[in-house]
Amino acid sequence: MLPSCYLCGKPTTRLAVANAQYAYLSCSSCGFRMLHPVPAPADEDGLYNDAYYFDQGLEVGLDDQTNLMRGLIQGRVQKLTALNGGPGSLLDVGAGTGLFVEASVRAGWRAIGVETSPAAVRIARTITRASVIQGRVEELSFEESFDAVTLWDVLEHLPDPRAMLIRIRDLLRNRGIVCISLPNVAGIKARVLGNKWRYFRREFGHVSHFSPTTLATLLGQGGFVPEQVWTSGSFNLGKPFGLDAIDIRERHRTLAILQNFADDTAGHLNLGENLVAYARSN
Repeated sequence: MLPSCYLCGKPTTRLAVANAQYAYLSCSSCGFRMLHPVPAPADEDGLYNDAYYFDQGLEVGLDDQTNLMRGLIQGRVQKLTALNGGPGSLLDVGAGTGLFVEASVRAGWRAIGVETSPAAVRIARTITRASVIQGRVEELSFEESFDAVTLWDVLEHLPDPRAMLIRIRDLLRNRGIVCISLPNVAGIKARVLGNKWRYFRREFGHVSHFSPTTLATLLGQGGFVPEQVWTSGSFNLGKPFGLDAIDIRERHRTLAILQNFADDTAGHLNLGENLVAYARSN
């Protein structure tokens, strides 16, 4: 017998993306998807080793990143600073190699990061001046409350994302901000590719899959009121020509214009592949 849905609690789950190694449960009531069985956190730690960060080009500092990566990070810092009414205190959960913490400090934030991957923390110490602590935020104590907590591509990896949001709410000051990014399971790419969508592959380490609706539900359960939720990104138009996102935007102006138009259109329809949410504690 399958368990009830983690998010809505209804006994309306079915097996999806099933194979010999793993399966996802999909809820027909709310659309939430979750890995079954849910792995222990320690079982996922090996996914993010030195090879992963080198393959992703994340072993270099902020100034040596691509224009695309720097633009993404700087945009997030600027957005958060505007919502907060200026720099404040920041905790970046799942800080990786410390690039967002570094950018935040440069913008005037008092920022620290927490990261479970020893490989990422080692790299952070060599390529940034960021303070990145190795550990799990659930097990750490902090001397102050924070104006903002960020979870960039983190929440989908956790076996109990609701418990994480409740923990974060306790760490935030009144009306503090939480920022989240993760893949959109309701995006056009996920819908077209179905069970072949790349984020269903186990090497990504994703336990949960959210849509704008299910993420808003989870935020409410964690004690947050969504303030801004949007999606972006669509199909890579350069793939038939062997081009990745960096090639398109930095070397092919005409294709970059078309790609930006496709991404913006998908985003406006809430069908983009990337889902971002900013919410405040209530």
